[in-house]
Amino acid sequence: MPEPAKPQTGKPALPSQAEAEKLAAPKVDGFKIFAKRLKGTAEIMDALCTLSNLEIAREADYIAVLNVESRDIRRSPYLFSTVYMRPDAIEVAYTLVPGVSPRKRRIDVLRHFLNILTIIPGAYEIDEKYLFQTLQSALADITEFASSDYKEIFARYDSLLKDHEELKRRADELASLNAKVSRDLIEARARNDELTLRLGQLEAYTDEALMVKIQDWLDVHRNEMNVSDFAKQYGVVESRVEDVLNKMVMQGYLELRG
Repeated sequence: MPEPAKPQTGKPALPSQAEAEKLAAPKVDGFKIFAKRLKGTAEIMDALCTLSNLEIAREADYIAVLNVESRDIRRSPYLFSTVYMRPDAIEVAYTLVPGVSPRKRRIDVLRHFLNILTIIPGAYEIDEKYLFQTLQSALADITEFASSDYKEIFARYDSLLKDHEELKRRADELASLNAKVSRDLIEARARNDELTLRLGQLEAYTDEALMVKIQDWLDVHRNEMNVSDFAKQYGVVESRVEDVLNKMVMQGYLELRG
């Protein structure tokens, strides 16, 4: 006979966000049954303790029953369901993971939920309307699968597989395009920085100011002009210096030697 589970205080341990992201993050679904609790929390917990695979915790006015079906590599719950037994309702939340049919998962959780209700008979006065609606929805899912033949199911699978492959292809194309756009953007920024620097150099001096600088240079260097050295000293491009020299010659400020 299995050993009774020990009641715990505080909420059952749930997987942290960082741990859940190690695997494909599970989705969460659930349902709610309106019901009036007729027994005390201590009596309900004593009955539930006969199920050794459950983790039970009591909060202010409700009981949380955690059923862990699988854990991640850090031993945190991954595939699990939690039943919250409140004074005026019973809520069920459960995880959906990749590779498991959401409809089958809902049916499995409903079976677990009904099993818990059999363990605590008379603990709740349940509004049957909500319970029957939930069961009817699950039965409809079963009926749909049972009435579908293999060819129909395979056709759906094949169609979804093609859709998945097409989406993956588009995602790869977008990733490749995004990488190219990123490279082009980096090159454009580098070119822009180069042009900005060049523009700053060009605008550092007016033509008239450069003419004065050139005249001073010629006076110091015995009328010898080294365009490269002049450009480096005053932080301008050589082509700008040459343009100003030509302008000075055409305006008669300088004469070329024969």
